[in-house]
Amino acid sequence: MLEAVEKLGYRPNPMARALMTRRSGLVGFWMSLQYSRYRSQVLDRMRGVLGQTELALAVTDVDEQYHWDHSFARSLRVPVEGIIAFDASGSIDAFGQDSRRLAPEIPFVSMGAYWSEVRSFVGVDVRSGATEAMIHLLATGRRRIAYLAPWNSDLLTGGFRYEVYRDLMEQAGLPCEIISSTGVTPLSVEDSLAASESLPEAIFCMNDDLAIAASVAIGRMGLKVGSDVALVGFDGIEETEHCPVPITTVKQPINEMCTLTFEFLKSQMEDPEAPLRQQILKPTLVIRDSSKG
Repeated sequence: MLEAVEKLGYRPNPMARALMTRRSGLVGFWMSLQYSRYRSQVLDRMRGVLGQTELALAVTDVDEQYHWDHSFARSLRVPVEGIIAFDASGSIDAFGQDSRRLAPEIPFVSMGAYWSEVRSFVGVDVRSGATEAMIHLLATGRRRIAYLAPWNSDLLTGGFRYEVYRDLMEQAGLPCEIISSTGVTPLSVEDSLAASESLPEAIFCMNDDLAIAASVAIGRMGLKVGSDVALVGFDGIEETEHCPVPITTVKQPINEMCTLTFEFLKSQMEDPEAPLRQQILKPTLVIRDSSKG
């Protein structure tokens, strides 16, 4: 019988098996699919964590879906054994509040800068990281410090990074200077910097992609990163260390965040009655040549 099955090339239908056993072997991974190196590295690390198990990730951009129809219907069509939501700023709290009605049998854990306090989570204290970065820049004696973010980002004039920048500049009696870029390429950042009458002494970048683009743009403008314009990025991606002038960055705890999140999810998958587990991690400021005094 088994020999005949092998000759015919029969393979079990995973969808049918999922319906019968309620085991799909999939974990839903909800994240923004708008590309960034940081998101890419988080996804790669989470794939590595699950790679040690028999589970696989099913990636969905729930924030985009929720923005348009305020529904989780499409995402919940995928038969998953658990859900991890990463930095899902627009939908995370809504699903957390309503998840016991929408998907009562699916364990749910959020992680990153945004989390749902009514369910298990592994949060990252972005505010503390931004505070360290701004205190460092101010301590170097620089006074004209700008904040750089994409023009269409919610974080241009909102979110912990911007709020910390604004508050600490006001406390120091210094004017805020917001630079909006049309993209995260060196050309788009260069265009934004060139629109100013003169460059600031330092730039606090919303993320590392912008910091890398800014470092290239500053060089193309005939100036030197660090001595002419200080740069600080955010997220701690690997590429910042290998730039011609290594870039200071707020390093997020990617490995610990992903490992703990799956540990929390796994405990709930194994025991639906397991107590909620909640933890907040702190990022680390890594000071490099781009911002030394």
